[in-house]
Amino acid sequence: MPSQVTRRGLLRRGGGIATTAGVVGTSGCLTLSTQLRGDSIKVGSKRFTEQEILGYLAYEALSANTDLNIGDQVGLGGTTTNFRAVDSGEIQLYWEYTGTAWQTLPPKHDSVITEPEKLYQKVKQEFETEHNLTFLQRAPLNNTYVIMANPSWAKKTGVKTLSDLVSYLKKSSENITAALNAEFQSRSDGWPGLLEHYGFGETKQQMQVKNIGSGLLYQVVGEGNADIGVGFNTDPRILQFDLRVLKDDKKFFPVYNAAPLVRMPTLEANPAIRAPLNKASNGLTTDQMRKLNKRVALDKINPQTVAKEYLQETGVL
Repeated sequence: MPSQVTRRGLLRRGGGIATTAGVVGTSGCLTLSTQLRGDSIKVGSKRFTEQEILGYLAYEALSANTDLNIGDQVGLGGTTTNFRAVDSGEIQLYWEYTGTAWQTLPPKHDSVITEPEKLYQKVKQEFETEHNLTFLQRAPLNNTYVIMANPSWAKKTGVKTLSDLVSYLKKSSENITAALNAEFQSRSDGWPGLLEHYGFGETKQQMQVKNIGSGLLYQVVGEGNADIGVGFNTDPRILQFDLRVLKDDKKFFPVYNAAPLVRMPTLEANPAIRAPLNKASNGLTTDQMRKLNKRVALDKINPQTVAKEYLQETGVL
């Protein structure tokens, strides 16, 4: 899959990153109880919109539903920074994607698993064995690659799936335009692999590829300057431009479900954290995540506010 910068920069929001809520002692004679309560559960996250929302979902759910002192490390850094922090005990949890855990974090795998539950169980078991970390309940949201279509074009052609797209091109002499970023266009697990997996064959000659920067892809497709394009499944610009996501019915793209990744000693010592974290994951669909991302990335609402209001609406708070 693409590097973290490419995948995740698309949802990065402007402005400052949430700062760490540190606890500084004012006396050299702190009591044992005070020391034990100092940021006993630190919640981290990566530095882009979706991850900051997820981080605050965990932070707010735990703050409201446990007596523990919860530390705010939301916006800590990238994938490697957060993984090293939770692995070493600098933080106690952050949300990770199953696809990232499988393909990017050690021991890393080249194979692709497209069944969500199978992938979840494999990374859960592997991380418990290899790292003494465990995944709690995975959210239904899947922040993977998608092929998006202009809404008018999709309505005109009736294309709803990637298999439909192949069939349409075989039956029609129409030439269509595909907007792709340079990396997706050239990667074997991107455009070339997709064409081979779905058997586009000679019909690929009917698709004119436009090389478009990642930040403009959604607008280019939405405004009809391309018929289809590549994007990410939870990006709020899918809603902004009313784009149609073509179903990956033959399961080419990897799965990227999000789930809290927690230190096992932390969970054993604080079993009360399991229920609120699982409840925060439950029902967090791709469509719901797009809406939450939209409120932060496009409507410019603070991610902590968005997370708290969502938890209130869903009965977690």
